[in-house]
Amino acid sequence: MSAKVLDGRYKLIKQIGAGGFGHTFIARDMRRPGSPPCVVKQLKPASDDPNFIREARRLFNTEAETLEKLGRHDQIPQLLAYFEEDKQFFLVQEFIEGRSLHDEMKASLPEVSDLANESQDRVLAELQNIDAPTRDKQLTEVEALKILKDILEVLEFVHSEGVIHRDIKPDNLIRRKSDRKIVLIDFGAVRAMQDSNTQLAANEKGESRFTVTIGTPGYMPSEQCAGRPAYSSDIYALGMVIIKTLTGYSPTDLPTDPATGELVWRDKAQVSNGLAMVLTRMVRYHYTQRYQSVREVNQGITTFAIMTDVERRATTSKIVKSTILTNLSESGRPTGSRATDASNNSSTRRSVPVSPSASSSSGVLFLFGGLLAVVAVIAAFALPAMMRNNQTPIIVNNQTPIAQPITIQATPTQTSTAIANGESVNQVLNIEANKESLTIPNKMAGNGTHTYTIQAKAGQLFSVALIGNGIAMSILNSQGLALPNAANVAIADVPITVDGAYTVQLRGVVSTVEIPYQLKLGLKDTAIAPPTSIPIPTPPNTPLVSPIPLVSPTPTAVTPTPIAPTPPPTQAAPKIEIKIR
Repeated sequence: MSAKVLDGRYKLIKQIGAGGFGHTFIARDMRRPGSPPCVVKQLKPASDDPNFIREARRLFNTEAETLEKLGRHDQIPQLLAYFEEDKQFFLVQEFIEGRSLHDEMKASLPEVSDLANESQDRVLAELQNIDAPTRDKQLTEVEALKILKDILEVLEFVHSEGVIHRDIKPDNLIRRKSDRKIVLIDFGAVRAMQDSNTQLAANEKGESRFTVTIGTPGYMPSEQCAGRPAYSSDIYALGMVIIKTLTGYSPTDLPTDPATGELVWRDKAQVSNGLAMVLTRMVRYHYTQRYQSVREVNQGITTFAIMTDVERRATTSKIVKSTILTNLSESGRPTGSRATDASNNSSTRRSVPVSPSASSSSGVLFLFGGLLAVVAVIAAFALPAMMRNNQTPIIVNNQTPIAQPITIQATPTQTSTAIANGESVNQVLNIEANKESLTIPNKMAGNGTHTYTIQAKAGQLFSVALIGNGIAMSILNSQGLALPNAANVAIADVPITVDGAYTVQLRGVVSTVEIPYQLKLGLKDTAIAPPTSIPIPTPPNTPLVSPIPLVSPTPTAVTPTPIAPTPPPTQAAPKIEIKIR
């Protein structure tokens, strides 16, 4: 069939794929100048039943029209033609020259000659791990983040056209050779007519319709397995692709938490907490807990995972310098060994940007700060002594005063306004430790989800209290897992043991249009006790009379603190000798 010409125009050159649905070929368009290459997909229905063929033709035409619209995007192959021939359906699309992410990351198998040179113990150790999951190449966080943002741009356009891809995976992401951009191919919807899981079902009118389950295990979320895909299903698959690039493991080879059903992957990747938080939410088991749109994912990346331009340039410069030094040091080795060592180093070494100018500047600043501290200490002791020598004692007749309590007005650092429409809320809060609690009044739809994220340090105590009915509250760590004794609670005091971001998640559990609630958040260092009444310091050799405010002879400022009021004394106040400047 390799020499066959379809539709009198497309000459089949080479078969590049085959499956139960049909075949994929590289072909040449004989009616265009230069006979440029193109891709021809043969879609063969699984049944010759007339009803099946009729339904296949309807779906084929609908999806061809969809691909015609999507082909307007630069990172989606254009649909060049579609036609039917011998009860088989053919799609002709633009040929994308490049490699898939699957091929880029595939770990190369060791050569037989390399194994022959290994010791017997090493060979036996390798044989013991022969059943272990295969680990492919790992990408750096910068590379993975670039791929994520590149695909999100395409996915936002696809979703804006009302289309769900349903089969995002490394095989369907091609890095175009000309500009290194990621191209999204092989939209699963056009394969509905021939998928092995496709069945015909009759509706109330007796008309046949398809019931399909399309996707790839590991990249397909639970709601898609049940035949109810949503936009968040594509977001789930994309999150799994990025986790695959960071860990090197296929999603089916990664463990899950038996208590929550969530994927456990952080220990197998070198990734910042910010990007890990975004990816963890993208791959939540339940679709309501994921990002619901590409716009929300981009907001999460902007909030948590974007490196500054200075950090990015420093990282790139470090990688380039490391590569040059490695090549120079290995210039005397054979080419084969140098390539092998470079591949090993790239998978294990992680470059950390170091700025020489920043290091030298920090040393100068440290020295200058130390000198200033010494001068300040000397001045603090010398100046009061010099001033006391020139002071004249003054006798002051005080009337008996009534001690008044000193109150300090504290203002909350933030207050969130109520959201009347009850939409989902994702807020990042800046809470200072040992300050007054932050109170957030808000409203939530009965099936909504609100999240509030703070940054906390080890040794602090995070206090949360929820007032409101029909809302479940949980406190999650940076991996998105509920903390012990902080799942489905109304009040929680959580000791912080690890620095990082912590999220308060509120979920509506009743079918109510709108649920008002009030959330109180507080953060304090456990080493600092709560404020209590502190006595005012008294000069030496001076009788203490508690109702009379005493003035310290030193210029040291005393921070006002609440003082409990006491009843006025019955005896007259003595004369007090004080010194003033």
